Amino acid sequence: MTEVLRPRIGVNKDTQFFWDGLKQGKLLIQHCKSCDRLQHPPGPCCKHCQSFELDAVESSGRGVIDSYVRMHHPLPPPFKKGHPIGLIKLEEGTRLVAELINIQPAQIAVGTAVKVVITPCDKDVTLAFFEPV
Repeated sequence: MTEVLRPRIGVNKDTQFFWDGLKQGKLLIQHCKSCDRLQHPPGPCCKHCQSFELDAVESSGRGVIDSYVRMHHPLPPPFKKGHPIGLIKLEEGTRLVAELINIQPAQIAVGTAVKVVITPCDKDVTLAFFEPV
């Protein structure tokens, strides 16, 4: 029996730092050196001032659920019915989309405090999941 892998991640020169950071156990957020603002998802230039002077800062990994959905349509393996996805507002102010883990469906609510759990899913993919604090 073959192992069912998660879909492959889209990596390019603008997002490479993010995926490399996860493999090192760090949640990195793109930072503009010109206007000192953060942005996610990463891009080729700052969405605020259009500067190309970008680097990254390590996030605390703490935040709150800003919004969420529970997927009920037939999902490809390895996903299951009721698969919870959250829009997480990080302490640093940026938001990102991630799977919610270790939480019962009835407990998922906007404003719930969460923390990142960086998890290697297979030899190629490491992802940031979020669980209640």
